[in-house]
Amino acid sequence: MAQKMIYFGFMFGVWLVYVGFIVPIFLLFMSLGQSLHIAMIVASVLTFLFIIVQRTFRGLHLINQLQKNI
Repeated sequence: MAQKMIYFGFMFGVWLVYVGFIVPIFLLFMSLGQSLHIAMIVASVLTFLFIIVQRTFRGLHLINQLQKNI
């Protein structure tokens, strides 16, 4: 359970970093409300992609481990 909480905390931190970097860029082109809204959407998509890539490579690592043991 503690590992899941650490993982979710890390993912939330990744999401916050994405929002923190994206909002100033969008502020150049739109208002604060619009930039926050779109930055949260973009950060969520990027975080989901990060999770998918991370799990894919973890699965590939496990496959390689199994092949070495055979």
